[in-house]
Amino acid sequence: MALVIGSGTKKSSALVRANELLRRVGGMRALGQADAIRLRAIGVSDVASIRLVAACEVGRRVAIAGTAGERCDTPELAAAALAPQFVHLEREQLIVALLNRKQRLLECVTPLYMGSVSGTPVRIAELFAEAIKRQAPAILMAHNHPSGDPTPSADDIRTTREAAHAGRILGIDLVDHLVFGAGRWVSLRRIGAFS
Repeated sequence: MALVIGSGTKKSSALVRANELLRRVGGMRALGQADAIRLRAIGVSDVASIRLVAACEVGRRVAIAGTAGERCDTPELAAAALAPQFVHLEREQLIVALLNRKQRLLECVTPLYMGSVSGTPVRIAELFAEAIKRQAPAILMAHNHPSGDPTPSADDIRTTREAAHAGRILGIDLVDHLVFGAGRWVSLRRIGAFS
């Protein structure tokens, strides 16, 4: 952060300024969620605000790009591959991961849906649109709960069942539906929500 901020002042080094910024913003997670307006509100210069927001976005994109080809044949491996998609989000987002026959990640359609802090409406047909275009034999759904609690809602379970049914009709396997919270996740397949 000190390198991104650039320089210190006569009274404090860039490292001291970076630590002070982290304290004022509320830590690394809060920094990742902050936009330039929030950073300016806590005293960060215009240039440093833009640099910090850009650096956080580059970090997110690097983490996401590194997941192509990752195995997603267990909930643990899928969660490890998809978790970077949900770091620092304040609103609910749903993504669809396209998988090959060996359940390796081809691409993530992100965000397929973006909702509010309390939910995301989903149209089942749109979950499969890219899989049909790319001839992907399987998909994996994932979304976050901004509350931090990954416990699936009744709507999550209903959407999963409808998507699994639609996938069977289309010949595209819904491998799993993961719900991410604050450092935790739940596999809807594992809890029996596909029945």
